[in-house]
Amino acid sequence: MRQQPPPPPPSPLPRNSRPLATQAVSSRAVIPPTPQPTPQLPPEHRWITPGQDVAVAKTLVKGGMLYVGTSMADAAGSNTEPALIDPTLPVDLRTPDWQGESMSYWPSYADISPRARGAYLAWLTGGRANPNAYIGYVFLYFYGLERRVLTELPHLDNAAAECSTLVAEISRLLQIYQGNSSFRGYAQALLDSAGILDPALRYDRAAPRVPEWSHELPMDLKIGLAQLAVAARPIPADWALSWYGHHPDTHLRTPAVRCADEFLELFTKRYRARFGDGMIIKPNKARLSTSYYAASRGFHGNVTLENTALPDVGKLTGPITKLRDLVEGVTSDLEAFSRYLGRNPDGASSPAAIALLPDGVTHKPSPEADALWSWAAQSIGNAGRGVVSAEELITRWPTKTGKLAKADAVAVAQLLEQRGLGIEPDVRFGGTTPTPTSSIVLFRRADRPVSAPGTEYAAALAIINLGMLVAAADGTVSEPERRALRELAIDELDLSEDERLRLDAHAALVLTKPPTPAALRRRLESLPTSRKAAVGRLLITIAAADGQVTADEIRTLERLFTTLGLDPGEVYGTLHAAATATDDLTRTEIPGERRQGRRIAANGTGAATLTLDPERLSRTRAESALVAAELAEIFADDEPLPPPSPVETASACGLDAAHTRLFHRLVEREEWSRAEFDELASNAGLLPDGALEVLNDAAYDRTDEPLCEGSDPIEINHDIVKDMLR
Repeated sequence: MRQQPPPPPPSPLPRNSRPLATQAVSSRAVIPPTPQPTPQLPPEHRWITPGQDVAVAKTLVKGGMLYVGTSMADAAGSNTEPALIDPTLPVDLRTPDWQGESMSYWPSYADISPRARGAYLAWLTGGRANPNAYIGYVFLYFYGLERRVLTELPHLDNAAAECSTLVAEISRLLQIYQGNSSFRGYAQALLDSAGILDPALRYDRAAPRVPEWSHELPMDLKIGLAQLAVAARPIPADWALSWYGHHPDTHLRTPAVRCADEFLELFTKRYRARFGDGMIIKPNKARLSTSYYAASRGFHGNVTLENTALPDVGKLTGPITKLRDLVEGVTSDLEAFSRYLGRNPDGASSPAAIALLPDGVTHKPSPEADALWSWAAQSIGNAGRGVVSAEELITRWPTKTGKLAKADAVAVAQLLEQRGLGIEPDVRFGGTTPTPTSSIVLFRRADRPVSAPGTEYAAALAIINLGMLVAAADGTVSEPERRALRELAIDELDLSEDERLRLDAHAALVLTKPPTPAALRRRLESLPTSRKAAVGRLLITIAAADGQVTADEIRTLERLFTTLGLDPGEVYGTLHAAATATDDLTRTEIPGERRQGRRIAANGTGAATLTLDPERLSRTRAESALVAAELAEIFADDEPLPPPSPVETASACGLDAAHTRLFHRLVEREEWSRAEFDELASNAGLLPDGALEVLNDAAYDRTDEPLCEGSDPIEINHDIVKDMLR
């Protein structure tokens, strides 16, 4: 132990900061019926060990943990030790000063009045547990424990055993007198400091729980990390998270605090996936030390304790940098779930909440979610997919309106995905939101499901929709037509297995209600003529995909060409070329031998079915895929246009003009750094802290939720923006 030069004594707090006792303790209750003889004491002083008794002023004080003697310098070596009980000094046991009225703020046993000594000894003999005792007597006893821990304990052979006893005693006092903030602060600080003197194994237990706010690493965390480094053992996930959460340069955002259990579970899984059993850190050169500001005036301020056997790995920044990306990734993945819980504190087990949980997080038991999963699996059966009424789904989803909002449709898809199931239409893949009168297709997903469309998915979707429009012209879609359409739309494109299963499900959905020429016309009205011509060529390619074109399909193509504003006569000419020796469907002649194939009459009605050259058709598929990709957006389901940006002067929750301008700037983004927020507030002529309070007060008044969450960055709760603008 090394002690810093003693600073001047601190200024005392106002006397009324220490509450007076409200209940006196009878002196008769603490004086033994038969006083024991006073043990022989050395001429100077001695520490009464734990469990040993000592008699002072005809009073037997049990339990030890006291300094008793006639002379002992304080830790600074300038005055008498305040905690020393001098048995030669007078004690008034008849009229004890229970309220501590004769006590000075910085008490010393040698200086307090006989009446105060009587009350102090009575408190000691009464078990040192009276919750109404004057706090000055508790401090006087605490000074002795403090002196023993800080100056003598480091040099004892049995330091570990006595340290445990003293820590237990300080903890007991803290439990009783924690209502006094001054004592609570000193006692907790001494407990933290004492840990460095007794570094028993710390990492074989749960790590210190991360508080919402922390500015330094607690000593027991430092000790555990140091021991792990010295032993070259992996840092467990909970210790790594505790290290990050307590670090002064980090901050856990709202999802990590609001969803603490889910956050820890997901963090642990991803931490192990990245670091295996855990990070292994090398000991650094800095030694573990701590500074403690002593309660006793005998120390004159700070005391520094050092453990030369343990490194201070808490000073390392590299591990924190590695953990930051991991923590931020987990936090971001829990944001949607956290926002839902912010609006529905008791809704953690609802299907909507479970749908928002990222992969790897165990959800709370939910009969509603289990029922929906079971129904979906039964609807699919052994066929791999099944067509059902959307109303059956909606009745199993918690909605107040009897309809699904787009957010509900996303949640349904995510909930089904957790059990390897899918739905068409899926708004995440450009589908419409199911309505009570529509149909849906439920299907089993691939082993590796995807939650967003790939680059060629939209092209395949366009081919499926156009192909079904043409193939259903004769009232049915034959198996050869389905197979050819699948080859053109799916097999020729770079799609994942999960996307292929989804397109099969989409084709089954389209069969329940094929697209109409009128629907196609509405989608194509805004296209330029050149792109309409590309659509026409694609339609012919799709119709010819199975090698045959029926008369009904030809008539449908001619009607579609008319719808597109194209010459319907081109249908006959292009198909005629495809049935003869042309290189593609643009009627370019091929020199040499002719291919097999049937002609149709010039008016397009001379044959019931036109058989086309399969080799020529295969050469057109690559071009068809490119054309479909260019036209894919015409089959993307209509999305509602985003609402126009609110006028900056429009009032929100009755805010004044300056706060309204700030409000509209803030809701443009998901989050702002504290520096950015301060600049926005300044530009609006507002003080940042005051503006933050005004905005959140207005939000609470309207929605019972804050608009701004966190400190840096500041997260904007977009779920309540519309409510604030009403």
